[in-house]
Amino acid sequence: VNSRNSDGASGVRMYYFHGTTLFSTVITLEGAPAGTYNDASAFQINMAGETTADAEVKLGGVDASSPTGTSVVMNIMAPRGGNMVKGTVQYEGAKFDWNSDNTQNSVAPGGTPTSQSINQWDASLGGPIKRDKMWAFGAYRYADLGIGVSRLPLDLGFDTRFPTIQSNFQPFNNYSKGNQQFAKVTTQVNLKHEVTALYQYQHATSSSGRERDLVQICCSDAGGGVYSGRLQSVWTNRLTTTVSGSYNNKGGNSLSAAAQSQGAAPQITISQAAPLSRGIPITTGVLVMQGVQSVTQSPASMVILRGDLTYFKEGWGGSHEFKTGVWAAPRLARDQTTNYVNDGFILEELRQVDPNNPGAGLVPFHEQFQSASKAQTLSERDRDVAFYVQDSWKPHPRVTANVGVRTNFVHRHDEIFNVDRERATQVAPRLGVSYMVTDDARNVLRASYGRLYEQTNGRDYIVTFSSGLPVGSTVTDKYDANGDGVFETTIVTPAATAQVSAQQFNKNVHNPYVDEIVVGFAKQFPGRVALDVSGTHRDLRDGYTLVDINGIYPSGPNQPFGGFGLVDPNRGQILQENNRTWAYVELNVIEATLAKNMSHNFQGTLSLTRQWQAIRGTWGPTDPARFLNPGAFPNNHDLSQYLFGNGDTNTLSGGGRESGVAYRPYSIRLAGQYLAPFRFTVGVSYVNQAGGWVGPIVTQLPRADPVFGPALVTLANGTTQSNPLATIIRYCGSATLPCDANPIRANGQTRNEDERYLQLHVTREFSVGAQHRFMAGVNIFNVLNNGAETQWNTGANQIYSPNYLSRFNRTSSRQAQVNFKFSF
Repeated sequence: VNSRNSDGASGVRMYYFHGTTLFSTVITLEGAPAGTYNDASAFQINMAGETTADAEVKLGGVDASSPTGTSVVMNIMAPRGGNMVKGTVQYEGAKFDWNSDNTQNSVAPGGTPTSQSINQWDASLGGPIKRDKMWAFGAYRYADLGIGVSRLPLDLGFDTRFPTIQSNFQPFNNYSKGNQQFAKVTTQVNLKHEVTALYQYQHATSSSGRERDLVQICCSDAGGGVYSGRLQSVWTNRLTTTVSGSYNNKGGNSLSAAAQSQGAAPQITISQAAPLSRGIPITTGVLVMQGVQSVTQSPASMVILRGDLTYFKEGWGGSHEFKTGVWAAPRLARDQTTNYVNDGFILEELRQVDPNNPGAGLVPFHEQFQSASKAQTLSERDRDVAFYVQDSWKPHPRVTANVGVRTNFVHRHDEIFNVDRERATQVAPRLGVSYMVTDDARNVLRASYGRLYEQTNGRDYIVTFSSGLPVGSTVTDKYDANGDGVFETTIVTPAATAQVSAQQFNKNVHNPYVDEIVVGFAKQFPGRVALDVSGTHRDLRDGYTLVDINGIYPSGPNQPFGGFGLVDPNRGQILQENNRTWAYVELNVIEATLAKNMSHNFQGTLSLTRQWQAIRGTWGPTDPARFLNPGAFPNNHDLSQYLFGNGDTNTLSGGGRESGVAYRPYSIRLAGQYLAPFRFTVGVSYVNQAGGWVGPIVTQLPRADPVFGPALVTLANGTTQSNPLATIIRYCGSATLPCDANPIRANGQTRNEDERYLQLHVTREFSVGAQHRFMAGVNIFNVLNNGAETQWNTGANQIYSPNYLSRFNRTSSRQAQVNFKFSF
């Protein structure tokens, strides 16, 4: 699992596993989805510290009974109370003054560090409602966090370069304030039946703003709850059942937060230059920006019903543990209302009059207008019903085989246009075998195969897909290429209609999937030491992607674009959601973990991971690169354009820099804990995570190649649209000019510096009376004060941009934190 700090300077951590996205993670709380249907990412889940009693984590060889997903599958179990009243009160604190300066410990030195302040309180209480019959447990957290935004000297120079836009720039910190609540009641109805009810709630208000934002952006206001009930029954010594239901209404911004964030001016961006491409001026890289274009209100909800049956059977060629069940989400809802700032005039892009002289002034080159100041832009009603059956069969004392299949019936429906986005039946077979090489079970060989479909999630790009056409509003873009104040080019994009929307989803589209093969060997040594070595091969197939169904593209390279009109002669591009059947990501991983369980007052782990990836196949059918750079396809470095979905529609857009951490080549992790004399506990952890590749390097031609046709295309109604093949962007295949004559995307990519951090934790426990305990501790994060910049900035892969090879998101600096905990 690779991770990094949020690129939004929010203080949260983002996690990526074996080539999947951050929102592929499946996290449940006692079987109920713990995240939001807006976004299943782990960083969206906040819980009080004492909510977790145990957790089951599946990283490979996931069986058919587990919820559908392509990443980590985790189920959190909460405490259940007991016949004794027990509780805790805990405080964790840190001040900005307790942060060091690590800005000189990097390949990109100087500027300001990433820092934090913490004011966090936790409390929990558990005990009997009726002894031996009913128990309750509750937990609460209040968190007031400050997040210092790291800025490089380059960022600070840009932030103060344009006083006519922001006359007195002041670096700002972000903040997050919120609370998390949890309550659980467990009832032993009789010897056969147990009923559990739980409630988990979270809410936070936070600001945002990155190193190139001239003003802080306020505010995001998100939260909601999980409400769940479960009945577990033991009918005989062979038969058990579990039935549960849950409701989740965790969502995004509220109306009050949207109102606070409204602006009376358009978002302003400033670029060094804006050369012509596709007949319109485009940025060479945003230097700074101010404000937002819109603010959304985004409620969401989920209803989940589950039923599982387990039956044990001896005989039939060995012992069997049969499982079957249903996981039904009859209602998965996500809505989004977009509030456009400034009565619809939402964006003004400026450039320097003289690219080499910022003092010469600024001139606008692009303005964008929405015809409506408010529009419902998303109303999704989805359904996902899954059935599974599996058998854990033990034909021989040394052999265990797990065979199963999970079938999902997925339906995604757009309420705005009454259009089905997806109707799919997804069959996912699973097979796993383990063999005890020796009778003492100290040497075990295992292998598994599984087809793992992506979970149905509201952040999937088939849901957020806007098809290039606005919803509920017409978009007007005006361009001034020569800076004379006359916007000579106007491109109008009419709002989507039900007729067009019905054609924007391929009838055969389905959730992406992974074909996974895992082979591993585990060995136990004396002294409670174990070694596990595994190899994983993954083919990540049928990712979401877009194909232009209105453009008339040539049959091969170096031919002119034929205009628009295959669907509607009065529109430009109409993009259709598809599965990427012409290309897939291949991933190979070797992992080794050496673990020592607690003995002689010490325990520890060491894990090593090495990963290789490559894109296999060819370009998309309407990707401009297919016609402009046909030989550049191979890439075995950063593949972010294929990671999230809909990113490879136009791989020559100028984007493509690393935007996740899914493709880091290696990582080293070490952790240990020592129970020292005098009731001290010392913990230490160390992480070395490889830096990421910058992404395919692109360059710009002096002008568009006329062989691909005119830069602007006149439609049947007399309006104009850009020719997608008239772009001046090309792959370079080199880190420096001149570019290769026959560029390959993999060539020329620079790898970022490694992120290394050592953490130290020291606590001392004291007895307070016969049954009470008090613990005081100090945590030191990033002891070595490493200052690695963990991400490539927007434009870092553009050899023509002032942002070329620029970095951001510095590792949090060394910081001391104190914590106190009282247990009774």
